[in-house]
Amino acid sequence: MIYMVEMALIDLQRRAEWDAWYLAHMKKLISIPGIQATQRFEALAPHPSPFIALHQVTGPEVFTSEAYRAKAGPGGTGEWQSRMNNWHRNVLAGVDATPDVPMEGALVVVEDGADAPVTLTWLNAIGLDRSVTRRAIGVVARRAEAETLIGLAGVRVCKPLTPRLVADS
Repeated sequence: MIYMVEMALIDLQRRAEWDAWYLAHMKKLISIPGIQATQRFEALAPHPSPFIALHQVTGPEVFTSEAYRAKAGPGGTGEWQSRMNNWHRNVLAGVDATPDVPMEGALVVVEDGADAPVTLTWLNAIGLDRSVTRRAIGVVARRAEAETLIGLAGVRVCKPLTPRLVADS
């Protein structure tokens, strides 16, 4: 199952500081039982929510756990919560694991009703905000190939900002 978080950073002058905080946040997330992997992305073209994080979770029960409520969620973002907007959190079913997008590759996010000439996995929103009903993701191994998709309606091409981090077993 995938927990997809999307947002925009309001205070771009603090981008480097935010990126460092977010990496530490990702490491904290994968210490929570039920969160198995995480990777962060940025859209290559303007978008209301240009930043995406994909977290692999065992199920929606993770978000009601004591460990999650103590370390994460909207309250776990500290001062950054007021510095982000267009923030959407969706739990998506349709695949067990988040993809491992290579640093030289791209994540392609496709909205319901759109299409892209890549292999897509369609996911259904089953929890949290449910700001979408259905959405697809795909991986392109070489970013230059994915850049040809920029401008297609309902398609967002994103570069990895971090490698995929995996929880200790």
